[in-house]
Amino acid sequence: MLNREDNQLLTRTGPETPMGKLMRRYWLPVLLSEELPEPDGEPLQVRLLGETFVAFRDTNGRVGVLDENCPHRGASLAYARNEECGLRCIYHGWKVDAAGRVVDMPTEPPTSTFRDRLRHPAYPVVEAGDVIWTYLGPSEIQPDFPNWEWTRAPKEQRGATRILQECNYAQGVEGTIDSAHSDYLHSSDIRGRPRDHAPRLEAVDTPYGFKYAAIRTPDSDADAFKYVRLTLFVAPFFAFIPPFRQGRLASDDDNPGEVVVQQAFVPIDDEHNAFFTFAYNRRGPLPRYWRQHASEFGVQGHAGRPVRNRANKHLQDRAAMRAGNWSGVVGINPQDFAVAEGMGPILDRSREHLGATDVAIIRYRRRMLDAARALDAAQEPPPGLGGDVAYARLASDERLIPLDAAWEDMSTFAEDVTLV
Repeated sequence: MLNREDNQLLTRTGPETPMGKLMRRYWLPVLLSEELPEPDGEPLQVRLLGETFVAFRDTNGRVGVLDENCPHRGASLAYARNEECGLRCIYHGWKVDAAGRVVDMPTEPPTSTFRDRLRHPAYPVVEAGDVIWTYLGPSEIQPDFPNWEWTRAPKEQRGATRILQECNYAQGVEGTIDSAHSDYLHSSDIRGRPRDHAPRLEAVDTPYGFKYAAIRTPDSDADAFKYVRLTLFVAPFFAFIPPFRQGRLASDDDNPGEVVVQQAFVPIDDEHNAFFTFAYNRRGPLPRYWRQHASEFGVQGHAGRPVRNRANKHLQDRAAMRAGNWSGVVGINPQDFAVAEGMGPILDRSREHLGATDVAIIRYRRRMLDAARALDAAQEPPPGLGGDVAYARLASDERLIPLDAAWEDMSTFAEDVTLV
């Protein structure tokens, strides 16, 4: 368990909090490209880490992320006219471009140089993998963009979704990096696992965060192999779960290839996060399940708020449970949402009683709390920002390995991954 002080440190991500300052050092996914579909389209109000911004695609297709309030009198630029490579405030006509330059002040005298002396807060943007990313931290220490493996894949082989989750980001992260729950919560949807439902967990710190193995014993004493699932936590809120291979999902028998899945839980504020899923098939076009991933939440397109939520108890079906379904909630990710959101907006971790399969949870909290404290004390760079992480090659895996083999020798680099 955590004491209440540490729980506050872990879960609070506003501008002046230690965890908020830490998260602002990383490139953060904000929107899907399809949410800003056309040049000079409607600007979008965006909440991120407890602050409000406005995002827009200008006349030339460039995406800008700005502080929401007009530098003149504070009117929301989400209402602005998006025209001629900038947002023009509807209040007095001041115009700001994607770089934060105030390019027009029609209410000022023609000879005024006021606009040349004013700069509106604007943030670096990268559009990669059909996702819009931004960096909110100090400009002098801006890191290189992490060229994740999936962002370099052909368009037909990758996909991304953004789903609103109505709870603190840490509850989402902790669900994803908890290997033991899949033997129960998802038991009606995932197949092909050993009968050992109490895996042994072991974790090792890495420059980017940590990796851990969930090790399950063979189904038979005659088996010479053990089943290992390798999961990566990448600071500040990313997780790589093992690839989905043909036959693993009960809902999708036609799943050719090897679908690599990376997830992110991006704090909107302390009680909401944006759940991003990035899926990439290394062997060919993205299978049907992943192309329609958002439909599992009842969402049209690839971004939105789930139909199932805490207010309707995630439409849990008790009749289905009596008929043999384990959770009564349809869909793997909606099952995760039911548990995470069902805990309430911010879980009081001082009331927990952690067990043997909570190794990854404990490691995650320690890594993030240590990083936030170290940053606040100016002691050391955060995980992943020391220049020694090959983000473009990170990958998880699951496989059978010999009983006497060390799981630490399993590769976490994409080009080294071998199919089971």
